[in-house]
Amino acid sequence: MQEQLDAKKVKVIQIGPDQVTVTDEEVRIEAKHEMPDWDVREHNRVPIYFEDKKYFLIERRKVQPPYAFCYVLKPWPQGQHTSTKLFHSYDAEAVAERDSTRRSGRRDELIHYGLLPLYPFLGLLWSGPQRGLNRFGFVSRSITGISIFTVFCLSFAQAVFAVVLMNTSLRVGKMMLGGMIRALANGDFLHLGSVRIPIALLDSLLLVAFLADVLIRYSNYLRDDEWTGGFLEWLVPRRFRKKCVG
Repeated sequence: MQEQLDAKKVKVIQIGPDQVTVTDEEVRIEAKHEMPDWDVREHNRVPIYFEDKKYFLIERRKVQPPYAFCYVLKPWPQGQHTSTKLFHSYDAEAVAERDSTRRSGRRDELIHYGLLPLYPFLGLLWSGPQRGLNRFGFVSRSITGISIFTVFCLSFAQAVFAVVLMNTSLRVGKMMLGGMIRALANGDFLHLGSVRIPIALLDSLLLVAFLADVLIRYSNYLRDDEWTGGFLEWLVPRRFRKKCVG
């Protein structure tokens, strides 16, 4: 910390990015960022400890850059008591924690906006990863509900592709069975080494998975107001899910 002492007993110190002016009558903090939970109270004031002295907040206002807020602290009156159990400390550690929390909050906000285009598909994740998205502003219950509708739309699209391919087969005289996978594939088989898997079989299994997932997840969603779950999560018994996620 850098200190400057003048003839009027005014001490100006730098705590992190904040500038603090200390006199016998008050402490003026010009903060680079907002101090969370610092509010002016007429009654039941919250103590603020600074340099082993006790203060209370008397003024809080926004200021022009390079600082964001100005906080004015007055010495705590002798003999005054408060019923609140809250208190704040202002020091280098508190400022560093404030700035770290702010950076983390901005990072979470950026991740939130980055994931928004994938919102209809986030609920396909299993319940564990879904809960991990809560810190980014996504509600597990909501994304589960949206994902059920997404799977319903995918099953409908799968059926449409199957009908389109059958009509195409009638026109060109070549049998083409399947759905979305067949429409994207170059042939009728998926080659895994020497093994050939019919694309039509994969499309059929995908359609069955879509329909079963919609029916089971939607029934659970309606039955329990707090239920959440991802795509095909119901296939795995609950006691094994943590092991699968791990």
